[in-house]
Amino acid sequence: MTAGKTKILHIEDHLSLQNLVRIALERLGGYSVCTASDGFQAVELAREFGPDLILLDLNLPGRDGIETLAALREVPGLGEVPAVFLTAAVNAEVGARLLALGAREVLAKPIRPRELLLAIERVLAAQTD
Repeated sequence: MTAGKTKILHIEDHLSLQNLVRIALERLGGYSVCTASDGFQAVELAREFGPDLILLDLNLPGRDGIETLAALREVPGLGEVPAVFLTAAVNAEVGARLLALGAREVLAKPIRPRELLLAIERVLAAQTD
């Protein structure tokens, strides 16, 4: 982890969910959040932001979450950064596929802020073990 606040890159195309997640992560969790609206913007922002965790939607415009995660893995320093998917399209098959691709957690939308924070805490704690 970096010194100071843990940095989370959140990739979500719906503005209302962007705002809800940002408020939960910053105010309740104490995290530093950088938000991208699509996978292309996410890769550009990630280069400068250097996230400690990636939180992304599966269904994104232009480049879906799987393609976005693959592109982020190519950014120097992000190959092993934990990823958490947050998606309305979750079922056992989709969840298993995302976990097989390296996601640490797959959470169903709509998400409760406390549930999101607990999942992020689990993922970050596993990084330090």
